[in-house]
Amino acid sequence: MVMVSTSEWSRFQQPGTPGRRTFVAIRTIAWLLPLVFFSSTATAQSPTSQRYWITFRDRGDAFRLDFARGNARDLGISDRALWRRAKVLPPDRLINELDLPVPQSYIDAIRSAGASIRSTSRWFNAVSAELSPDQRSVAESLPFVASIQRVAVLRKNRPHYSPELAQAPSQKRRLTASLDYGPSLIQLSNIKVVDAHNRGINGSGVIVGMIDDGFNYHNTHPALRNIKVLAEYDFIQRDSSTSRAPGEYASQGGHGAATLSAIAGFDNGKLIGASYGASFILAKTEIDSVEIRLEEDLYVEALEWMERLGADVVSTSLGYIDWYTYSNLDGKTATTSKAARIAAQKGVLLVTAMGNEGNYRDPRTRTTGTLIAPADADSIVAVGAISADGFLAGFSSTGPTADGRVKPEVVAQGVNVYAVSGESSYGYWGGTSLSTPLTAGAAALILSANLSLTPMEVRARLIGTTREFNDSTSRTQSYPNNYYGWGMVDAAKAVGLSGESPIPDRFVLHNNYPNPFNGTTTIIVDAPSAQVIEVAIYTVLGQRVRTLFKGYSTLGENRFFWRDGLDEKGDRVASGVYICRLQTPTSITSTKVLFIK
Repeated sequence: MVMVSTSEWSRFQQPGTPGRRTFVAIRTIAWLLPLVFFSSTATAQSPTSQRYWITFRDRGDAFRLDFARGNARDLGISDRALWRRAKVLPPDRLINELDLPVPQSYIDAIRSAGASIRSTSRWFNAVSAELSPDQRSVAESLPFVASIQRVAVLRKNRPHYSPELAQAPSQKRRLTASLDYGPSLIQLSNIKVVDAHNRGINGSGVIVGMIDDGFNYHNTHPALRNIKVLAEYDFIQRDSSTSRAPGEYASQGGHGAATLSAIAGFDNGKLIGASYGASFILAKTEIDSVEIRLEEDLYVEALEWMERLGADVVSTSLGYIDWYTYSNLDGKTATTSKAARIAAQKGVLLVTAMGNEGNYRDPRTRTTGTLIAPADADSIVAVGAISADGFLAGFSSTGPTADGRVKPEVVAQGVNVYAVSGESSYGYWGGTSLSTPLTAGAAALILSANLSLTPMEVRARLIGTTREFNDSTSRTQSYPNNYYGWGMVDAAKAVGLSGESPIPDRFVLHNNYPNPFNGTTTIIVDAPSAQVIEVAIYTVLGQRVRTLFKGYSTLGENRFFWRDGLDEKGDRVASGVYICRLQTPTSITSTKVLFIK
């Protein structure tokens, strides 16, 4: 299993980019996404047209595909995605029918009927298209069309926003010698993220996808400009910039910049994100307008794209749905919920907002169940919002799902969350939109400490290590419940930390993390005193590769880094198993390190 190298990202990062070889077995194949794209202005619906999902009965000639691993690049599936899929799928099923493109001949036939194709979905073997009544009748008559149904419109409340306060809420700003969290300390310390940072766990080695309305100033804002962005794509304008485009609403891209900063930002002394060491894939899908709408076809398209690129965690901050009824929120009906389940089957953990619809559908009877799709899906993490002192926010949506499952899974701070606002400034945001990226950041920390975990194992750790809060009402008499779920996120426990480490009575070389790795791995040595030590990397045959440190240790924890798998000459080593050796005045110990390009 091989992760995709940095040099390979250019081949996969944009939708519609084919692999290096031509796939001759399917002559009419559509590579990644539709061949013809339209901007948001070009696809404005006529008064009589509607947007529909057109689902096809079969894959056409695609059934000839041999699902061998060798076809992955022809299908635009990265090595990193295959590596992640291998954690949950058998070796002979890393590629399956859901990876096949929609038959191009079917797309052409729909277009010939006069329809404007908007997007395609491999997972559903469908296209979304704008159809007039006459065009719909023609499409329904085609023998390979299985069904035609409306594309659902997802709508969200505007998140609460306040300009940066002159005086931030009082709490000690600095918890470590190296990081000053500024006003963002409260939101991170409440979910114990700072404890993980103190142990060097910052999301390194993990790929996080973000689906939102765009990500303004992510190349220039002090807190965003150093984020490791592997790929970005605007599914509205069909280009590689996720910032606000000319002619779009003034609010476009502001919400996404805020959510991105909560998980990935880094401006020492002002704001630090929950998983600032991770790498990111950015998708702009949400069209800001008076209604602030997001249409599910772009959402599904973006989620499929991120999965193929190798995302481990995807964070989405949608609002409420007015297309589906409560009875539809069973995890099996809404298109976005079905897509979330497929993502989980392929090894991706979706972390999504519960919604800002309030605690009760009927305040008089205190009937709960105000959640949104895809928060109703199983095999995901739906996130509710609490205040800094632990109380459930009045706007936070509640469970259960229509089929009786407890929701949310967890809660995190979603009131007065400090985040990016504007070209270079900050402010306080409120909504499950902000509790979600904080929780996704915690999930990335869990994976950063152990990249071999499956999405369900990460989910289980998040749920199984929560802290229960008593709000002095019947709502918290038992856990889990449909207000707070299983409780408040505790990233330190979820990662595996249990308080401050005592001074050891001997030298201890810990297993590195992440392991395996393809970026930077952290090596921790506990020292009983200050003595001369050497930490070095060797091949399994005993050849020295690189000396990481030689000198005096410090009392307690010592932290060393092997960056990018480089040897003494600065060349990247081959993928494989290496030995990390600790030599002290009285002992030699070693541990295995797995490097994957």
